[in-house]
Amino acid sequence: MQQLMARMAAERQMLAILLLVLGNLIISVGDVLVKLLGQTTVTPYQYVALRFLLTSLLLLPFWLRLPREKKGWGEWKIHVLRGHLLLVGSACVFISLIYLPLATANAVFYAAPLMTLPLAALLSKEQVRLSAYIVSLLGFGGILIVLNPAEWHWAGWIALLTAFSMAASNVLVRRLPQGRSVLATLFLTQALALPISFALALPTWQPLTADLWWLLVGATLVGIVYQGVCILAYTMADASKIAASEYSGLIFVTIMGMVLFSEFPAINVYLGAAVVIVAIGLQRKLR
Repeated sequence: MQQLMARMAAERQMLAILLLVLGNLIISVGDVLVKLLGQTTVTPYQYVALRFLLTSLLLLPFWLRLPREKKGWGEWKIHVLRGHLLLVGSACVFISLIYLPLATANAVFYAAPLMTLPLAALLSKEQVRLSAYIVSLLGFGGILIVLNPAEWHWAGWIALLTAFSMAASNVLVRRLPQGRSVLATLFLTQALALPISFALALPTWQPLTADLWWLLVGATLVGIVYQGVCILAYTMADASKIAASEYSGLIFVTIMGMVLFSEFPAINVYLGAAVVIVAIGLQRKLR
C-alpha cells in the first residue's frame, strides 16, 4: 500500500513538473506576443488597459456564479493595491521587452522571488534569517552580471521595477484569507484597476488593427492559461519539489529570442542567470 501511494505521489510530482514546463513554454510565447506588440503603435498603458478589460470580461461570468462569501469583496483594499501593482508591473514588462532581449529581461524578472523575503519582513513583519538576506544579495549580484553595468541600459531599471511589483504583489497575497477563491482574486485584481489603467491609456490612445487585436487577445489568453496551469501544478505537489521547473522559461525565451528576433545573449547573461537560479534554489532551502 505504501509503495502504491509513493508511486502515485511520484507520478503526480512528475505531472506537476511537466505542467510547469508547459506553463513556462506558454508564457514564453506570451512574452513573444508582447514584444511584437511593442514594435507597433500600441502604447504600454493601452496594452495594460485592454488586457485588464479582456481578462475581466472573460472572468466576469464565472465570478458572478461564485457564492457571495467567495466573491472577495471583504478584501477589496488588498485587491485594489495588488491591481495597481500589476498595472505598473505589466507596463514595465511591455517596456522592458521592447528595449531588452527576451533572455535578458526574463533573467531580471527572476529577481522577484529574491525580493519577496525582504518585502515580507518589511510589510508583513515575517521573521527572516540573516542567511536569507545574504542569499538575496547573491541573487542581486547575478542580476548585475546579467545587466552588465559597463553597458548599462535604462530599461534594466524598468525590468527591476517589474520584479519589485511582482514581489510586492506576492507578499500581499499572504494577507488574503485561507480558502480564498483564486478566480475571484484574478478577477478583482484586474477589474478594480480598470479605471486608473484607462485614465493613463486614453491620452496616448492609438487605433488598433485586426492584427493587433489578435496579438492582444493572444497575450491575454496566454496569461490566464499560464496562471491556471501554475495553480494546478502547485496543488499537485510540494512547491520545493517542482519550483525549479520554472527555470525552463529562461531556456524557452532564449531559444525564441534567437530564432524570432536574432537575439544572441552574451556570456554575462548566461552566467548571471545561473547565479540567480542558484540563489533562488538556496533561498527555497532556507525557508
